[in-house]
Amino acid sequence: MDSLELAQVCAGIAIDKKCEDLLILDVQQRTVIADYFVIASARNRRQLRAVAEGIAKDAAVSGRKTRRVEGTGGDRWVLLDLGDVVVHLFDGEGRTYYDLESLWADAPRVAVRRRPARTAS
Repeated sequence: MDSLELAQVCAGIAIDKKCEDLLILDVQQRTVIADYFVIASARNRRQLRAVAEGIAKDAAVSGRKTRRVEGTGGDRWVLLDLGDVVVHLFDGEGRTYYDLESLWADAPRVAVRRRPARTAS
């Protein structure tokens, strides 16, 4: 799975878990930290944790190791470092405070693809 595909998978999980204001930024030409940032907002800290756990679990199933997770202790921002993709999950106040969209305003935005609905087997 390439880094764009991984970013799309992470975005899809955030959508499935009802996150809002989802954004994928292509930061390949702007930093060596990652190729893509996935940014999403959750309504509360419980949802932040659930989305972070879902992404980490799916990454592990896909053979991707979560290198680092920050902020799961009740913070307003949860960061998951998946290597070439970094996922930033915020509550509303945290997203406004850190304002990553402005910080990375020159990074191209990538259209988020909707995942096909899962069917019961």
